[in-house]
Amino acid sequence: MTMFRRFLASAMVVATGVGGGLSAPSTANAQDYGPNTCRQGYVWRVARAGDLVCVTPQTRANTAHDNALAPGRTLPNGYCVQGYVWREAWGSDDHTCVTPQARAQAGYDNSRADDRRLAVRLWVTSENGSLKVSGDHFNINRRVRLVFSGAVNRSWTVTATRHAGYAGGSFGFTPGFPGRCAPGNPNARVYAVDLTSGRTTASVPFVYCVRID
Repeated sequence: MTMFRRFLASAMVVATGVGGGLSAPSTANAQDYGPNTCRQGYVWRVARAGDLVCVTPQTRANTAHDNALAPGRTLPNGYCVQGYVWREAWGSDDHTCVTPQARAQAGYDNSRADDRRLAVRLWVTSENGSLKVSGDHFNINRRVRLVFSGAVNRSWTVTATRHAGYAGGSFGFTPGFPGRCAPGNPNARVYAVDLTSGRTTASVPFVYCVRID
């Protein structure tokens, strides 16, 4: 009688990365600055040192321009001259004087910060008895390679697209491995590579069903 070992759902794993300096990278150059790496088309805002909110290159340029002009827009008491407001890009202690439009832009960019990060997350679940590999925080409408190793050595390429409730580009992929089976220890792993940036997730363990005759 044929028996199978069962798939186990793995907890979500967040990829670890390599920290970098404060030069604002473009993911088009395939530079890996860890989970704060920006998706394609975005760069770090750098409203101050350590500001890693991902914004458009134009917004980054506008932010630097506002920083340079701030002294001329600020009164001796620290308040802004008429027509300008505090930017508050990183909270109420950001007293850089900018236009109301620039302040609104900073608030909007803060609200979109997580969606624009290339954090490349991967997790494994079981759906209807079959293994399902899911991920988010990838480049949108770009290819992602799933690499399996251990008891099964295969790879597939999927496209990360927009899905409600998930940040950046996301996907859910069912490779069609065998169905339910008896419990067992993890004997295989899977990781994902964002092919646009080269960013790679941590590998996630799971149980691949094998025949025992």
